[in-house]
Amino acid sequence: MITAEDFILRSKEKGFNIYSGVPCSYLKSFINYIIDSDDISYIPAASEGDAIGIAAGSYLGGRSPVVMLQNSGLGNTVNPITSLLQTFKIPVLIIVTLRGDPNAPADEPQHQLMGKITTDLLELMGLEWDWFPESRKELDLKLEKASARIHQDKCSFVMVMKQGAVEPYELHSGGTENHREDQIIQDNIYQDDEVTREEVLLSILDHTSDQDLLIATTGYTGRELYSLKDQPNNFYMVGSMGCAIDIGLGLALSKPKYRVIVIDGDGALLMRLGALTSVGYEAPRNLLHLVLDNGTYESTGSQKTVSQFVDFKSIALASSYTRAISTNSLNQLKEILNKPNEGTTFVHFPIVNGVKNNLPRPNIKPYEVADRFRTNIEDYH
Repeated sequence: MITAEDFILRSKEKGFNIYSGVPCSYLKSFINYIIDSDDISYIPAASEGDAIGIAAGSYLGGRSPVVMLQNSGLGNTVNPITSLLQTFKIPVLIIVTLRGDPNAPADEPQHQLMGKITTDLLELMGLEWDWFPESRKELDLKLEKASARIHQDKCSFVMVMKQGAVEPYELHSGGTENHREDQIIQDNIYQDDEVTREEVLLSILDHTSDQDLLIATTGYTGRELYSLKDQPNNFYMVGSMGCAIDIGLGLALSKPKYRVIVIDGDGALLMRLGALTSVGYEAPRNLLHLVLDNGTYESTGSQKTVSQFVDFKSIALASSYTRAISTNSLNQLKEILNKPNEGTTFVHFPIVNGVKNNLPRPNIKPYEVADRFRTNIEDYH
């Protein structure tokens, strides 16, 4: 058995200094110790998949993140692990608890199947794993192994934690801190003319600089941004649908001096509405969340979403975003882009369907996009 302090301080020496995840009773000591620490960040996630997205954004911002989760939530991570971490070669240290351990006394019924298949599932996703250390001697050896795989080989690494691996640690600080600011609620502003995605993207490009960091959601948005202007400060998502705002949150917290603009879609956001609560809680002032709402899944055949029945602006405000507006005015968007953020900002922007013929896909590989993006940020002063 080791202490949470043992692991976290030694991990910090290896460069790991930002954590996200969803609680498990096996992880209680870890999370409590991190919350009590002044120099280690913990970002609470609404789901395990969101935690993976937050970690990916943190990595792009130059951090070395750790994700903590119960194996019951491992299924929630499959898509962002396989299409984000593995596809973009974003290395993350993941700690997964082993509820339903087949070699231990029977656990609750809901854990039994996942307990049997946890390590097989990790291997199916191409993840290297090892048992979580249970002694100080093991700790140094296993952390060295994980650190080498992550920092040198750029491969994610998983430690599987059994019950009783960490000594108890009680929370002393009183838990979460409220970052909420006074809210700015703007009237909706609509114009008669219909606006296309391309027009919005051109407006963004015209009113941002290479010091702005752009995250483009999967589908036509990333492809269209690439076709209009490929640049190192663009991150084009493929897969991991719904994780754009998670990536943006991790990035914004890691690079607070630079504005992060997440260009999201209605269908993607509907997949991970819970992520808005983490954004509202952390309240990064440098984050602009722009949702392009065409009411359809256009790239898969324009099937309808349910966005026409959803008040995204009110949801953002209820999640503690500082500022929210719904508009389809390019002049209003220009005004927002030309001013410094007045706190965490949400813009719901209705658009019409339409995409140019023969829209190209990026001819730069996903892992090259990630490497270029991260290296470009490292060069900022």
